[in-house]
Amino acid sequence: MVGIGAGGPVLRLSRGGVYLLTYGEVGGSVMRGPHPALVVQSDRLARSSTVLVCPMTSLGGRPPGDEPPYLVAVPRTASGLKRDGYVRVDQIMTAPAAALGPQLGRLSPAVMTRVDASLRFVLGV
Repeated sequence: MVGIGAGGPVLRLSRGGVYLLTYGEVGGSVMRGPHPALVVQSDRLARSSTVLVCPMTSLGGRPPGDEPPYLVAVPRTASGLKRDGYVRVDQIMTAPAAALGPQLGRLSPAVMTRVDASLRFVLGV
């Protein structure tokens, strides 16, 4: 049998959770190395062996409040992380669920609302 959940759950991941992920070398300006990864897929896909994530970084490159629509500012008080950062929604990717490391935090509902708006911008939906 092939399909979502065919192999059973690998991990119990949930939307809005932030996990450590080591991004591979793919070239260009794509995130690489260990970074927090935000789970953006629906919890209805929790049994999948893959997971949709957006990388997070502490480098925004712009003054606060002047971020492009694909970069979501995340204060540490809204994430449980040790410092302020950004979600790089323009770098959404699929990763093996088993590749995610420990949970580092969880984004607040208010920040997830901004991530959702950024996802709509990036995906054109």
